Amino acid sequence: MLDRKTVEKLIRESAERSKRGRKEHHLFNKIMISVKEDVLPGINFSQIIQKIEQMMPSHLFDEVDSIFIGTFSENDDRALEAHYEDGAIYITSDLSTNLDYLENIVHETAHAIEGSHGLFIYGDKKIEREFLGKRERLMARLRAHGASPTEMLFYDPEYSAELDLYLYKEIGYENLASLTNGLFNSPYAATSIREYFANGFEEYFLGRREYLPKVSPQLFIKIEKIIGEENEYF
Repeated sequence: MLDRKTVEKLIRESAERSKRGRKEHHLFNKIMISVKEDVLPGINFSQIIQKIEQMMPSHLFDEVDSIFIGTFSENDDRALEAHYEDGAIYITSDLSTNLDYLENIVHETAHAIEGSHGLFIYGDKKIEREFLGKRERLMARLRAHGASPTEMLFYDPEYSAELDLYLYKEIGYENLASLTNGLFNSPYAATSIREYFANGFEEYFLGRREYLPKVSPQLFIKIEKIIGEENEYF
């Protein structure tokens, strides 16, 4: 016959397994996380939710209604881990760690905020000037290493598949990592102003927050205002 402590332990473990295996969860008790397909062993959405709720104010998720985990053609067609569309975040179900899901939720939430507060973020052109200044310095570094970047592509702040392909195929993200050091928080942040914002937002919550104002001061100021009560939009 099992003693009381063993029975209590088995009950706790069973409850924890049940919690991990749930197909629906709720972030801030309002945003549904729907797990459409099985995820890899070790993924724990209760822990992911707890981490987000501890580090981020709930108003940052005002534009997010749902988060879906599964297989989605938009992700597959564009080789994405996640994307945001019409109030929902769609994340592939084959990510390896809790951190992978955290990063994608935070990153796509930044894109949701962009959609509703783009005028505040970009209207005064401060982030655009900061971003294009970094693009210009990146061009100079590329030329110093013997590359021949197309100037017109580097002066357009919006996403360009041609530029993305050039950086990925001709330069390579491994080389780009050293070339963007001190300019961008990650190589992908150089691909467009929107990724520059989302990458900085992700860095603020999950990376080196103290490093962000040194590398991207205008971006840091915007993020602080979005988070803080002084921002009129919130």
